[in-house]
Amino acid sequence: MASEWLRTRGRGVHLTIRDVDCRDFDAERLAKDLHDLHVNVLSFFCAGYITVHPTSLSLRTSPFLGGRDLTGEIVAALHRYGIKAVAAMDLSLIPETVAGEHPEWRSLDARGEPYRANRDLGNFYIACPLSGYQNEFLEQVLRELVSRYDLDGIKFGGGSYGFTSYGNGICYCSRCREAYRAFSGRELPGREDASDPAWGAFQRWRREAVVERTRFLYRLVKSQNPDLPVMCNSVCFGDPGWTLRGALDIERMAEHIDAVQVEAQTRVRVDGDRGEWQFLLWPSEEANFLTSVSNRQIWVLASYFQAWPWRRNAVPPAEQKIYMAQMYANGGSAIVNLSGGPPAVHQDQRGFAAVRSLFEFVERNADYYDGDASAADVAVVYSQNTLFNYDRQEPERYVDSIRGVEQALAEHHIPFDVISDRLLIPERLAKYRTIVLPSTACMTEEAAESLKKYVENGGSVVATFETSLYDPDGRKRDDFLLADLLGVSHADTLQVTGREDGVYKQAYLNVRLGDHPLLSDLGDTTVIPAANRYCRVRLRGEKAAVPLTLSAAFRVFPEGMSYTLEPDPGDPMLVAREHPSGGRTVYFAGQPDLAFLRFGYPDWGLLLTNAVRWASGGRLPLEAEAPPTLLVTLRKQENCRLVHLVNLNGGRRMFRQMIPARDIKILLRSEPAFRPRRAFLLSNLHSLPLAEEKDGVSVRVSRVEDYDVLVFEGDADSR
Repeated sequence: MASEWLRTRGRGVHLTIRDVDCRDFDAERLAKDLHDLHVNVLSFFCAGYITVHPTSLSLRTSPFLGGRDLTGEIVAALHRYGIKAVAAMDLSLIPETVAGEHPEWRSLDARGEPYRANRDLGNFYIACPLSGYQNEFLEQVLRELVSRYDLDGIKFGGGSYGFTSYGNGICYCSRCREAYRAFSGRELPGREDASDPAWGAFQRWRREAVVERTRFLYRLVKSQNPDLPVMCNSVCFGDPGWTLRGALDIERMAEHIDAVQVEAQTRVRVDGDRGEWQFLLWPSEEANFLTSVSNRQIWVLASYFQAWPWRRNAVPPAEQKIYMAQMYANGGSAIVNLSGGPPAVHQDQRGFAAVRSLFEFVERNADYYDGDASAADVAVVYSQNTLFNYDRQEPERYVDSIRGVEQALAEHHIPFDVISDRLLIPERLAKYRTIVLPSTACMTEEAAESLKKYVENGGSVVATFETSLYDPDGRKRDDFLLADLLGVSHADTLQVTGREDGVYKQAYLNVRLGDHPLLSDLGDTTVIPAANRYCRVRLRGEKAAVPLTLSAAFRVFPEGMSYTLEPDPGDPMLVAREHPSGGRTVYFAGQPDLAFLRFGYPDWGLLLTNAVRWASGGRLPLEAEAPPTLLVTLRKQENCRLVHLVNLNGGRRMFRQMIPARDIKILLRSEPAFRPRRAFLLSNLHSLPLAEEKDGVSVRVSRVEDYDVLVFEGDADSR
């Protein structure tokens, strides 16, 4: 079948061909360069605002094309080297000449004026996704490509289905007005305003429209060639700006495509003299999440260049390799974004060594990547309803809460999955020992009921802050939906430093049960910093342990007056319960997850991981003695357990030189159906001594430079 190549892990490059590249583009050089990099899939933009083949349609072709059929040359050259050719298109921009012929295709603002693309793009308008340009006309473009070229797939850029592109806002064209009126019975909102109660309904409509667009594009391709794979480009929750403005529902979109591509492009966003670093574990997060919600092939796209804004300089090789390795360590495949011609003509060649090194490693060891699955028994929950409807003024706070848990578990080497709250159903929950809910505020009654039954069956839950306090649409409830399960009722949500009164203050978590396992390894202290907001709660029921309470807040300056004589309020900040079933629940009234991600104080991360360890009964499938900068994931095949080791210890980003991780101990806990008989690293295949432990086997790894995979191979009769 034409889609057979999607059954195995890929090694990809995506190429955006610029106008000027068409002047002397060497398709044979491109194919050879990619082959030398061990690439087996290339997607390239060939139709849209830049089209690189002769066409009779109203598409803008490169002025440097000179009548060449560059698309045909590239496809033929790739196939000579055994590389799959995926044609990509994005019809979000309409050239001015075409817009003049079809003004009805343009997206309109509230005054009825057409949206122009960003000033620096020239004479382009924004196309409405419901217009003929992205529907009937797109069908003609697709028919031309499919009938003319021997393609291995079709990929659609984000502007092909999202409702924001190059800076435009709400589209007020007649099609959008009528569609929204039919959906909601209302008129379109007058402006983008997350505080408007009607905004949630508008976002629901856009999400439905995006899913429908994805379904339409899939059916359109299949009507031309039923065997031709369909891919899309999108993003997960890790970029809330793009997710929310585009109303992207990647979970449901993934149901209507053959392969999912998401972006983890940028390392840092620079605006003038200000910059913001992206989350280092973003590639892990995206691959991890999508492999848990979709059984399709998962691609995570990373830039070759130092985006944003520099597109000519490569990411330093040390960082590039470990950035991409995270994708393979979590079940995904890497695709490198290039802008320009063949790799050989890029001005900065320094990054290709990293791409070649990783892709060669994955190709050589393909048997240990294909057909693997996560072996984690801890799951961190992401809720799309919470992202869209909970903290609309600053949705990044919710994402950072999730990432705080991810960071804590990664630093303490606890394998975990990131799953959708749509998977909070009995058959999916049964896989896990512990479910973590980082301020999963907007919860359905069905999910809450599933979690209660999960604990009744011996499962455990760790929750923070306002988990279950809101309904799926963002309306606040009178109490937590999980109040009975967690053993607390909500009274109020406050700053840990009290009401705002113009005084710069501090507050602490007071240690009340220093010998409780939730406070293990804290050392000789009776206080832990308290940050952000917290829920003032009342205890429900009996037999709840409260290891931490809230101190009274007091001033920071002047230092000589930095104290209080007021009694501590004693509000419970950590509540632990053991249930008759053997399941356990842990509730953090505050936001240690958000605080850990943003401020990094290690006690918050330790509290979170202690909660997961205690909730899991102290038995996790893997334990590691290693630096906190070594990312450890656990995956499995029928007769193997695969421990991926990604060294993130490169100092200040961007990483220039890796500091090796040394003398690592990996303990793999015993399983009834799997008995390890041999262990080795894929980098050299040399056997490592297995040491019998009380509840498993352990191995010592002397050194990990950047990325390696430790393989535990089972007996022939292991199942």
